[in-house]
Amino acid sequence: MDNSKTELFESMPIPKAVITLSVPSVISSLVMVIYSLADTFFVGMMNDPVQNAAVTLAAPLLLAFNAVNNLFGIGSSSMMSRALGRKDYDTVYRSSAFGFYASLICSLLFSLLYGVLQSPILVMLGANAETMQATADYLFWTVLLGSAPSILNVVLAYLVRAEGSSLHASIGTMCGCLLNIVLDPIFILPWGLNLGSAGAVCAT
Repeated sequence: MDNSKTELFESMPIPKAVITLSVPSVISSLVMVIYSLADTFFVGMMNDPVQNAAVTLAAPLLLAFNAVNNLFGIGSSSMMSRALGRKDYDTVYRSSAFGFYASLICSLLFSLLYGVLQSPILVMLGANAETMQATADYLFWTVLLGSAPSILNVVLAYLVRAEGSSLHASIGTMCGCLLNIVLDPIFILPWGLNLGSAGAVCAT
């Protein structure tokens, strides 16, 4: 572990250490709030209620990602931080590896479960004959193909923050969010690729 991280955890005044770790995280969280609204905003510009419904109906499944993010991201990062305080670097390595591989396996199982039970899941979400196809297109990218990168993106940010690199984790998160906001209109709107709600996920 480099000297700057050791100083952050061992000798830096607590208020300064808290600010160093928290400010980048708060800023990246604000950017992510804007990012979460971007898909709905640009899909709404199409004035197509079916496309809007697809984004809304898919939301519960995407929120379920948070269960995996919190379980392995917060859990592993908490263990890493406490192990760093004890200078138990072996536990740091093992807990970070466990967080990564466990979240990867769970995300792949998430995709597999959706692939096998797609029709009943869509009905359970409230999709009808009119919105079924648009919702399926949206979930194809977000869940069937996107579970692993979406979940790992958050979990890895937690793991990086746990070892004191809050700024690096936030920069990575914010770059992805800002790039998505830029790409959204290109993929979604008629003057671009005109993919509708599916384009929102392609941009992501």
